[in-house]
Amino acid sequence: MLTITLQAGGYEATFAPANGGACISLQKGDLHLFHQWSKSEEVEAHPTSYGLPCLFPPNRIDGGRFVFEGVESALPVNEPDRNNSLHGFLHKRPWQVEGYFEDEDMAEIHMVFEGDRDTDFYAYYPYEFEAELIYRLDKEGLHQEVRLTNYSEGDMPYGLGWHTAFAVPFVEGARAEDTKVRVSIGKRVILNDRALPTGELRPLSEEEEKFRGAGQSPVYADMDDHFTAEPIEVNGQPFHGAVLEDLASGHTLYYRVDDFYKHWMIWNCHQEGSFICIEPQNWRVNAPNLELPREESGLGVLGSQETVTVRADVYAE
Repeated sequence: MLTITLQAGGYEATFAPANGGACISLQKGDLHLFHQWSKSEEVEAHPTSYGLPCLFPPNRIDGGRFVFEGVESALPVNEPDRNNSLHGFLHKRPWQVEGYFEDEDMAEIHMVFEGDRDTDFYAYYPYEFEAELIYRLDKEGLHQEVRLTNYSEGDMPYGLGWHTAFAVPFVEGARAEDTKVRVSIGKRVILNDRALPTGELRPLSEEEEKFRGAGQSPVYADMDDHFTAEPIEVNGQPFHGAVLEDLASGHTLYYRVDDFYKHWMIWNCHQEGSFICIEPQNWRVNAPNLELPREESGLGVLGSQETVTVRADVYAE
């Protein structure tokens, strides 16, 4: 697995362009912020369990099929026991490195994926597009910018998300039980036995409310749960994202995302105990097939030649 490691501002990040363009490691001193791996085969075998894999489209689509403005998309069913497509295709495909540099104060890498009629997936997602991914490191942390441009003749539906896998604990020698997690979740999106929305929204339970307040343990329950987004308050200001605090050391990890991301998934790998995925996504699971207005489903639509730019930051204090 080809990797590129950059350092700046006290941070070190490793990228895997051929493995979905993912940032697969992020450190600040002795803090290992992302789920750690020891062999490249681990990342290759489980790309959504390490770092920042790009989900396009994110999560599940019923039968892999949907129709938008008369055009059918039919993604492969890679979750056959539930008859769903899962997590799209960009996290498994190579991205082209356009360039990178580093100095003491700042480092940057620019990667591009060209989706056109010659790509293997055009047959099941018949749209032409370009995805650009720019990561920058400085003393303020890791900064992510993604740009998505529609080069099709007509409108392009899209979903974008990240299977962000944070190490638990992220402080060496600490315990997962000493980590408290806060996330800007709003309401619980109820899922059926195929992990698809039923159409019901519920207020957060008492245990889920802790994610919005003082913090919840990342292993308090077996989590594979879907939520709407609603800002929390951090340092007296509205905050959209996640905060992980190690109570023993006082170190805090912040994941700040654009309000473009209207929904969250939280998955802790059946309380495995070494990581938790806090996953922002613009749409509700199975959005193209939901009978909801776009402002509620989150279904993204780009007109021909239009670009959407979305940002996020990861940093520790």
